[in-house]
Amino acid sequence: MEVAWSSRYDTGIRVIDEQHQELFQLLERLRKVVQEDGSGAAMEALLAELVACSERHFATEEAYMARFNYPDLGQHVSEHATMLTSLHELLTKFRENQQVMALMVPTFMEGWLKHHISDGDFGFVTFLKARNLT
Repeated sequence: MEVAWSSRYDTGIRVIDEQHQELFQLLERLRKVVQEDGSGAAMEALLAELVACSERHFATEEAYMARFNYPDLGQHVSEHATMLTSLHELLTKFRENQQVMALMVPTFMEGWLKHHISDGDFGFVTFLKARNLT
């Protein structure tokens, strides 16, 4: 099954949408490497890139939300911190047991990303639209 960006995840905030798309693309690349039984080094590099991309994206979202005094920023930051902790743990566990973790990461990350965009990010979009800030 392909990990694909869908317009239903479009927030209308260009930089955030581009970063979301980049995360989906990384997940798809990781899934393909896993399906093709690629090298552990290739999988590890993609996982590390996924962690770094997530860190950049979360910092962008948080800065954007702070700029507009988003009242649920604290909750959003907490969700990001929890996810980053999980990603770092997954990368560490991958280094210990590549096969098992390689199969798990794309599915886990895709589910979290879709949920986070739909529930968390769209709350911010609703906040901006209510104030005519988009």
